[in-house]
Amino acid sequence: MGVSDRDYYRQDPPAGGILGGVAPVCKWLIAINVVVFVLQTLTQDSPSNVSRWLKLSPNHVVYGLEVWRLITYAFCHGDLMHIAGNMFFLWICGSQVEPIYGQREFLRFYLTAAFLSGIGFLAFELKFGHGASSLGASGAVMAVAMLCALYYPSMKILFMFVIPIEMRWLVALYVVFDTYQTLQQLGTGFSMDHVAHSAHLAGLLYGFLYKKYDLRYSRLLAGWSWPKFKRLARTAMRRKPEHVRLYEPPQETVPTADLGRQVDEILAKISAQGESSLTESEREILKEASRRYKKR
Repeated sequence: MGVSDRDYYRQDPPAGGILGGVAPVCKWLIAINVVVFVLQTLTQDSPSNVSRWLKLSPNHVVYGLEVWRLITYAFCHGDLMHIAGNMFFLWICGSQVEPIYGQREFLRFYLTAAFLSGIGFLAFELKFGHGASSLGASGAVMAVAMLCALYYPSMKILFMFVIPIEMRWLVALYVVFDTYQTLQQLGTGFSMDHVAHSAHLAGLLYGFLYKKYDLRYSRLLAGWSWPKFKRLARTAMRRKPEHVRLYEPPQETVPTADLGRQVDEILAKISAQGESSLTESEREILKEASRRYKKR
C-alpha cells in the first residue's frame, strides 16, 4: 500500500450535511437510486418510462451503441423489494468498505463494478441467452459485499432482514447459488427466476480480484488530471510536422596515396595535352585534392 492510499493521507472532499458523515458516497448512491425508482414509478404507465431508456439489453448496447446503459441500468430497479434489498446490502457493506478506500476510490470501484457486471451479463446473453434485459444494482452491490467479506469475514448481517449470518458464509452462498442458476440457464436455455445471475458472478469476481491484487485506481491515475490532459492535447496539436530529409549515401573517399598518384597523372596530362583534354571525373579528382589541401 502506497503512502497516498493510507487513511490519514487521503484528501477526500469535506462531507457535511445529511448526506455527509459516515460513508457519504454510499448515501449519495442510495439517494440517486431512490430518486430514479420514484421516477420509474411515476412514469410506469407512460411511453417515456425512465427504465425504458436506462435498462441494459444487448440490442440497445451492442446494436444501438447506447453504451450509457452499462452504467445507468445499475440505478434502476424492478420493484420495492428489489431496491430495498440492494440498498440494504449497499449500506451495510459499503459503510464498512468506503472508509478503507476513501470516497473517490470507492466511487470508482462501485461504478467500475457496475460496468463490468453489465459486460458480464451482456457477454452471457449474447452467447447463451435470448436477448433478455437487466436492471438493478445487484452486480455492483455483490462486488461491495465481496470486499466486505474479505475484510470482515466474521461480521454478521441479517439475511432476508431476519436471519443472522457471517459475511463469509453469506457471500459463499451467493457464489454457489449464482453459479448453480447460471449453469441451469446454460442447460435449459432460460432463467428460472428471471435474475441476472451472470451479472452477480461478474461483480463477485471483480470484487475478489480487486482485493487480491490491490487494484487501486488512485495509483493508476496518479499524476493525471483533466488540465494536464488538455495541455498535452494542445501541445500535440500545435506541434509542427518535421521536414522530410532525403537520404544521402556517404560518398566514397579515395585514399590519400592513390589521390596523389592520380593528381600527378592528371598534371602530366595537362602538361602534354592541355587542360581542355581533362574529363569530368579528372576535374572532380582535382577538386577533391584541392579540398583536402585546404583542410591541412
